[in-house]
Amino acid sequence: MVVKTRKVGNSMTLTVPNSLEVPNGVEFDVQMDSDGNLIFKRVDKLTADETTDLHGFMDQFQPLMEKLKDK
Repeated sequence: MVVKTRKVGNSMTLTVPNSLEVPNGVEFDVQMDSDGNLIFKRVDKLTADETTDLHGFMDQFQPLMEKLKDK
């Protein structure tokens, strides 16, 4: 399957065919390799539990991070 870039405003866009069944609003990290190939990797969102765990971790180690920031 071949897709073609097109200009929309100040951006270049690629159309994703419906046959790939990519839902609307999905975020991707995009990189270009040394040959000019674009690589799209889906960005997974954190679950509510993961977000809570992350905040707990940050709160627990905040005093240590404050001490280390100026070293």
